Amino acid sequence: MPRPSLRQGLDRDVYAAITKFEDAEGTQFKSIGQAYDAIKRSNSHLSRLKKRPLEDAIDRVLQFRKAEIQDSEDSEAAIEEAEAQLLPKKTEDERFLLNRQLTKHWHTNSTASPATSDVPQRKKRRIQDDGADEKNCQSGGENATAKPNGTSKEEDKTDKSVVPKKPSRPNRFYIENPPAAVRLGGLGETERELHTELEIQLKEREDWQRGGYRRIPGILLSGPAGVGKRSLVRSLAARLEVPLVSISPCLSDAERMEKSVTEAIDEAMRLAPSIIFIEDVDQYMAKSGSATHNEHHERTVHFFERQRSRMLQELAPDTHVIVVGTTSNITDVHLKVIQGGCFEETLQVRVPDLNAREDIFKVLMEGTVISGDVDFLDLAKMTHGFVGMDIQTVISKAQSTALKRRHRRKAMEAVSDTDMVDGEGDGDRTEPPARLPKKDAVTLDDLRRAIKDFVPSLRKEGFTVIPSVNWDQVGALNKVREQLHMSIIGPIKSPELYESWGLSRPAGVILWGPPGCGKTLVAQAVANEAQASFILINGPELLNKYVGESERAVRELFQRARSSTPCILFFDEMDSLVPRREGTSSDAGVRVVNALLTELDGVQDRSGIYVIGTSNRPDMIDAAMLRPGRLSVRIFVDLPTEDERVDILRTIFRNLHPGATDAELARLEPVARDPRCHDFSGADLGGLHIKAAECGLRRWLKGEKTARDVDDEDWEHALATTAKSVTNPDSYRKLNARLGMET
Repeated sequence: MPRPSLRQGLDRDVYAAITKFEDAEGTQFKSIGQAYDAIKRSNSHLSRLKKRPLEDAIDRVLQFRKAEIQDSEDSEAAIEEAEAQLLPKKTEDERFLLNRQLTKHWHTNSTASPATSDVPQRKKRRIQDDGADEKNCQSGGENATAKPNGTSKEEDKTDKSVVPKKPSRPNRFYIENPPAAVRLGGLGETERELHTELEIQLKEREDWQRGGYRRIPGILLSGPAGVGKRSLVRSLAARLEVPLVSISPCLSDAERMEKSVTEAIDEAMRLAPSIIFIEDVDQYMAKSGSATHNEHHERTVHFFERQRSRMLQELAPDTHVIVVGTTSNITDVHLKVIQGGCFEETLQVRVPDLNAREDIFKVLMEGTVISGDVDFLDLAKMTHGFVGMDIQTVISKAQSTALKRRHRRKAMEAVSDTDMVDGEGDGDRTEPPARLPKKDAVTLDDLRRAIKDFVPSLRKEGFTVIPSVNWDQVGALNKVREQLHMSIIGPIKSPELYESWGLSRPAGVILWGPPGCGKTLVAQAVANEAQASFILINGPELLNKYVGESERAVRELFQRARSSTPCILFFDEMDSLVPRREGTSSDAGVRVVNALLTELDGVQDRSGIYVIGTSNRPDMIDAAMLRPGRLSVRIFVDLPTEDERVDILRTIFRNLHPGATDAELARLEPVARDPRCHDFSGADLGGLHIKAAECGLRRWLKGEKTARDVDDEDWEHALATTAKSVTNPDSYRKLNARLGMET
């Protein structure tokens, strides 16, 4: 009679299920009816098959298992003879054959019957491997050392010499039962909102059953990498005491994806209420047109939608399984899983602000010995643009510095003690070297040094540090400052006041005028006063000749800004980025203009995002960019007047000469009012000071003067050799009058 085999996929699935049930119950199915009833009672996808094909498959599986058991009852002599034939026939090594025969019986159970020898045990374990693998995968690695028959770790040590453990199959789901909730810093409102939503969806069983409400299928957490999305989900799962079924490995396996996901969802339904967790959704369900999209992503989206529909239909009204996903780039996630699909609700995990960073430092440094000079608020101010992962890295580096200092101190003390002992015999005592301070605690200097040498992840994606320029370093421009305070600084610092007056929509500001008048300097001072995230964009960074890449860069730019609100987007030389569409010869330029128009006044929320652009020629900017609601605030920065030149020159001199005397400052007003400085810009006045300082240094090196100051002769030389850079200032004023941009 030929040996039965399992050739069909259904037979193999039934074989795995029966093996799993037998391992769990500790008994063996004797009839088709027993196995059929066990499968129907489970949440397996096999329970939904028709009776006749399922019974036929069970019959073939039972016959196959019967044949396996018969094979396992072969005599030990026959097995030893087969193994002997496989040994190398070398007469000089025959002495080792006796050793192998002896050591083979060292770990054999003395109470075992002859029918349960080593090789039959190997075959029985091979039969149970599939069930063991499934158990190991579902336990998330916690049962990696447990045997299918329940042997302990001590027993497993004796089996390893005879039966090597088969590794679990990759690309399978695993179940986490987080032991305890951990305190997370800096998440604040997002943590409370997600906790409330999960608690209502998973724990309020009676209300859902009685009210007949529809549960949401899933929630998507969006935010930059390192802000704590995964830690947040695991912490809330532990707090709610629900299992976490992670299926990301299943989605990466193109060949076994359908089967693995089906098994994972069946297990999540059996453990309901539970959470199905998908990390980096954009890597498995990318939308068409993205860089990572392929056919497997489309198949994954459609299959997962069918599985979600099946789960909602088969789950009892008082239980629920919710899908929670995370992504660092929501713009690349397939639209079908967001718009009315799996993830009907999206929560934004933002970049931590000042208060959040202070809270993160407090949480991560609990239990760390710190010195009294450590101020968490000062550390938060120094770590603008840092996320939780960056702060953790900085703290680890500072702790490592403290441990190295402790190690050096111990080494110095050991050397000192040795020198003292060596000197006692000679009668003279060697003086110990200067010891390092006994400060094993983490100091503020340790943290500052770690912060200085570390580049946060967001800064690599376009974020810049808050500029150090303040208004004290900006001369004149009082009207410009007043307008920017009303349009940008005020809404950032007092949003409730502006909302009460109906000024809730962020304004866009375009600063334009002759070159060298301080437009970029003003934008930096605004960002410093507002203490907002600052992103500097140069036009060529967004332009790309490949279709779709320029629009993608614009979307990602505004997505980063949304995750770190309040945020200031600074576009330098905006006329080169958004030129008039009817006169441009570049398709990439047209696409950038369209993408920016969509982001500035489209369906996407722009709350907390403020745009500042600079230009020398606003008439070359596309007209649609300048309408109200976009770059509606237009500020003309003209060349400074005579009084403003005095203020600017004094500001430049004070910034570069902190210890300037009253006599040096008194020389500046006549210089600034000199007719030769007419139509000088701020940049020209800065160049004037450079030439005067160079002249003074040259004279001092030659010995022509003894004082280290810039005197009248130096300024006279600078005035005689400096020319204005703006040759046609009237053209800007005429353009201002023509465009109706009077300030």
